Amino acid sequence: MAGSKTWGSTGLLSTTLEKYLEKAFQEQIFTSRVLLWILKSSGRILNADGGVSLLEPILTDSAPNVGSYADYDVFATDPNKGFGMAEFNWRQFYGLIHISGIEQAMNMGEAAVINLLQARVSQLEETMGEEINKQLFSNGAGNSGKDFDGLALLIDAASTVGGIDRTTDTYWQSKVTTGVGLTAGLIAAMRTMYNDVSEGNDHPTNLLTVQSVYENYENLLQPQIRYTDTKMADAGFQNLLFKGAPIAWDRFADYGFTDGAVATAEDPIWFLNMKYLALRKLDNVWFKSGDLLQPTNQDAFYKNVRCYGNMTVSYPKRLGVLHNANAITGP
Repeated sequence: MAGSKTWGSTGLLSTTLEKYLEKAFQEQIFTSRVLLWILKSSGRILNADGGVSLLEPILTDSAPNVGSYADYDVFATDPNKGFGMAEFNWRQFYGLIHISGIEQAMNMGEAAVINLLQARVSQLEETMGEEINKQLFSNGAGNSGKDFDGLALLIDAASTVGGIDRTTDTYWQSKVTTGVGLTAGLIAAMRTMYNDVSEGNDHPTNLLTVQSVYENYENLLQPQIRYTDTKMADAGFQNLLFKGAPIAWDRFADYGFTDGAVATAEDPIWFLNMKYLALRKLDNVWFKSGDLLQPTNQDAFYKNVRCYGNMTVSYPKRLGVLHNANAITGP
């Protein structure tokens, strides 16, 4: 029958969905939002081994066995203890494509099937891309703590992250300041934060903020010095440069604070050093689709797309956030 040939679980529906859910689907998601693109283009979407949790090697202190000496002085031989592990929980993320029986009946021809599936896959790309982007800016508390850990959690000075309490282990703190009460101006505040999270030749690689702060920064620049990062511009993202680092905006850049978590910390500028952030994934369950299913009690087909992973941080001291950037009153 035409129906079973076109829609059967081993027919055109299944094979066409598999085609569209291969690499191009993931590629579209990770080139559609600026934070996702930065992670991908920086090579910071990394495979992780399985296990109960995600383990991130970290530096907790400097090595004690260095220093000057003379003649026959004995070298210090105390064991190096400046290494540790941060432990992050796995997170699970999914998307679902479904097609009802009546839609099957109205789209029996091969061309109609392909058009319908293209529309459904495009819808899933957009929806999954927006949701995972929001979560990677968040504090990880959404959906009863099931969301991915995001910048609002990883770049902080007080929360417990990776099993490490920042209130007692100060090496694990990020630099956090607020624009409230500052009178020296936006560029001066950005310069101070940039320098605070820099060391030697190790500087922020990217700045992210909300649209209004980006536009305020743009207004402060003279037209002749509005330089942009060409790689980011070629990818379709508006950007300007600050001390050589591209600054761009995303409408969810303050999502971790405006979702009810920290209502007084709006309008952030994130100072990112991508050497110390990673989106870790379980490769065999990363944008992988399940079987095409038809429930016995429903006139419909379903296919899911699943991801296991989480965002991690390895050296928070090189990351910072300037809160309430629009509250800066100086020129």
